[in-house]
Amino acid sequence: MARPLYRLPEGVSCEPTADGHHGLWYDKFWSGSWTLKATANGESPKLSWIRKFTQRPVGSGKALADFARRLYELVVTRGGVAMVGTTTSRFVTGLGRSHPVENGFAWHPTLGTPYLPGSSLKGLTRAWAKDAGYTCEQINRLLGEQGEAGRVAFLDAVPVQPVKLEVDVLTPHYANWSESNLPGDWRSPTPVPYLVAAPGLSMLFSVIPLPWSS
Repeated sequence: MARPLYRLPEGVSCEPTADGHHGLWYDKFWSGSWTLKATANGESPKLSWIRKFTQRPVGSGKALADFARRLYELVVTRGGVAMVGTTTSRFVTGLGRSHPVENGFAWHPTLGTPYLPGSSLKGLTRAWAKDAGYTCEQINRLLGEQGEAGRVAFLDAVPVQPVKLEVDVLTPHYANWSESNLPGDWRSPTPVPYLVAAPGLSMLFSVIPLPWSS
């Protein structure tokens, strides 16, 4: 079923601008021939479009600094803990979101940068605690369980400076197989490009205590 594309007003560029919200462009103003078939120069149209977001760092340095300062003041006022962590490899968030390039990307709604929702951080902490040998009772006492709040709240992790984006690629080798046409190493891989944050992404992580009664 065909779906309508957004039509840009006359005179408006179809390229993301330096001071614009790149997330809105990524999610709303996509266009072109969406096929994995290479163009005359040998590059997928999807790859060419994704590259538009790698030309310059995304996010306003001033807006990010102001946001981080306000967030840190909130955390300290509430008796919480905040720290800056830096990635040592490529980072991606929101791959499961629906998008014409087949892999989504999670953009902060106001900052226009990649971020990690607090709910994801809480899930990561719960998984780590299970692997570390903590009991379900201990984990639920701190993080809560279904229908109940825990003792701490995980806030969204946000970048503290503009973010450099890059292109990565998935190469599934066994696509479109069936019981009568089994997968094998004779099949040609189908490259699927997607957007990632480059190594060295620094983000502010923070947690605050919540009121709790036994």
